[in-house]
Amino acid sequence: MARRRRGGEDESMPATGAGLIRYFKEDTHGVKVSPKTIVGIAVGIIILEVLLRFYGTAILGF
Repeated sequence: MARRRRGGEDESMPATGAGLIRYFKEDTHGVKVSPKTIVGIAVGIIILEVLLRFYGTAILGF
């Protein structure tokens, strides 16, 4: 069995930052886009690609 250290129960291991990501609450500069907007743009591009695949020759002529 492990021995108990003498002293109080408040003794703990030192804090380390190994493997942890640090998040800041500060706002950063730049464009803020919501995840819903990104998904909407991606779906729109996919629909455009599918439409151009089927109707591209009729619209663009080549």
